[in-house]
Amino acid sequence: MNKMNKKTNIRIGTDCSGIEAPIEALKKILEKYKNIDFTHKFSSETNEYAIKYINENHNPEILFGDIQKRDINDIPDIDLYVSGFPCQPFSRANKFKTAIDPRLNLFTNCLDVIKTKNPKLFILENVKTLVTLNKGSYFNDILEQLEKNGKYNVFSKVLNTKDYGIPQSRERLYIIGIRKDKNKDKDKKNEFLFPEKKPMRPLKEFIDEEDNSTYKILDSNKELLNRVPKNAVFIDVGFREAKFPKSDRWAPCITAQPNMWCVPKRRKANVKEYLMLQGFPTNVYHETISDHQMKIRIGNSMTVDVIEEILLSCFKSMGIIRK
Repeated sequence: MNKMNKKTNIRIGTDCSGIEAPIEALKKILEKYKNIDFTHKFSSETNEYAIKYINENHNPEILFGDIQKRDINDIPDIDLYVSGFPCQPFSRANKFKTAIDPRLNLFTNCLDVIKTKNPKLFILENVKTLVTLNKGSYFNDILEQLEKNGKYNVFSKVLNTKDYGIPQSRERLYIIGIRKDKNKDKDKKNEFLFPEKKPMRPLKEFIDEEDNSTYKILDSNKELLNRVPKNAVFIDVGFREAKFPKSDRWAPCITAQPNMWCVPKRRKANVKEYLMLQGFPTNVYHETISDHQMKIRIGNSMTVDVIEEILLSCFKSMGIIRK
């Protein structure tokens, strides 16, 4: 175990980086544990707005573009690797689910990083549908490839954002790999536990009360909004036939379609509310990115608080921090 008076520097690289939830999660951990520091070795992105965001809010040593076109030898050594490789091929909403979908190849690129750089820890994120899609064949193949070289203990679980403090119903699959020589406990059953659930904060705390913008309600939405429960807080108006159960307790899953409506304020949910519901700080710089594009980026992101809890569990398992 590391001595608490000696800092552990964690070299992190992220692929399909989006707006860098893993980096924000590490920043939150640093506030609590002074024996940890990190170096942001690389990010990767192809979306122009995400690239703008990374350049304006983070400082990776290298910002790669398309991971399918880079030279694997250009990737620096890392201790922690995180990738939210695209979920569209595995999403329930996607109709094109054959293996020829080129986005499926991005997992292979992630696997190349893991096999080549041998990070001490990796975290991969995707939609929960991946577990059962095509009778589980995609998921089982991914696990088999991650375990094939025998260097990692691999764990997987579907976690929901609303179980980790933030009231958003967002189920995502997380695949964790801890290099066997970095496990504190030799018994695999005891070496890693997914984080325990935390109490959910009141949804009303996530309303930006200072935003009193007014919106003309479209005729097409009047009937929908008239049947929304009176105690609802956030709803997704894209679900035309929904009855919005529990909409007073948690927000629906934030998606890349910015359809969130703040019921008490009778307006669209704003960027600040989107950020809060994904665990991001609200003082991020995004003045060069439209609100519409920013909401899409947030909808495509991992939840900061969930990544934070996973990292804390991993660090405890690895002896980087004390339980």
